[in-house]
Amino acid sequence: MDQHPIYGVTSIGRPLDKSCATNRAVSRLMPVGGVIAGVVALMRGDAGLQVAWAFVAGILLVFGAWALARELAPDDNPAAFVSMALAFVVLPLIGPLSFLVLFTTMFLVRIVNRTVGLPTRITDSFVVTGLVFAVVYLTKSPLFGTVAALAFAFDAVLRDPLRRQWVFAVLCLCGVGVSLTLLDVEIGAPSFVSAGVAVLLVVIVLAYLVTLLQTRVLESRGDVTGDGLAVSRVRAGMLIALLVALQALSLGEPGLAHTAIVWATIAGVSATAVVIRLRKKSTL
Repeated sequence: MDQHPIYGVTSIGRPLDKSCATNRAVSRLMPVGGVIAGVVALMRGDAGLQVAWAFVAGILLVFGAWALARELAPDDNPAAFVSMALAFVVLPLIGPLSFLVLFTTMFLVRIVNRTVGLPTRITDSFVVTGLVFAVVYLTKSPLFGTVAALAFAFDAVLRDPLRRQWVFAVLCLCGVGVSLTLLDVEIGAPSFVSAGVAVLLVVIVLAYLVTLLQTRVLESRGDVTGDGLAVSRVRAGMLIALLVALQALSLGEPGLAHTAIVWATIAGVSATAVVIRLRKKSTL
């Protein structure tokens, strides 16, 4: 199959192929999301720069939630759009660091599940490791580095293993050690949410775990190679996203805000999977 020029540079980039209806849809929804976020900011009485940021955030929110959901549920196109809609619910919580966490998580998942179909280039591993260090430092979340190390370890042991990823797993763990030494980090589980929110998070996690465990057969294929995706890799990628969301809870309310889009995406993937299962049962 034809190969996009971007794959001469990276193995974890996925350009929007306009020949695909869902890709065309999201490319049209991105500016719509920006306008909606900008209008909300205006109605709040925000200043010019804040409105401009809201517009950019709306675009990134639409694309980011959609793109992460496509990684977590490659066979489930509706899940990406449900996740996109749910992401707008958490729009008031998000800031620049939320997008750094979101896209770093997406790249980590992509390294593991190989939806592109290609093994990760060494330059990709270096770039993602740098992003991981940035997340750990800026959000003061050493546990994020531990999850990243696990992602690289998965790539080193699952189907068609890439053994050099052990080096980057160790680098991430080294970053964790440095952050614990240099940063004023308090890892705990402070009580910062209401009982209702806590119950909601538990429900999301349980539904997502069921979705993960029931992911046994995949029809999707790698973008470049056309090879069928490995179920083990896709499930491992799903686990990485969940661990990113869970580790942030140790940071309290700021951690939940940093991972709000990841939580919304996980909820969208889970909710869509539940609806699909219920429809299948009703047709039997």
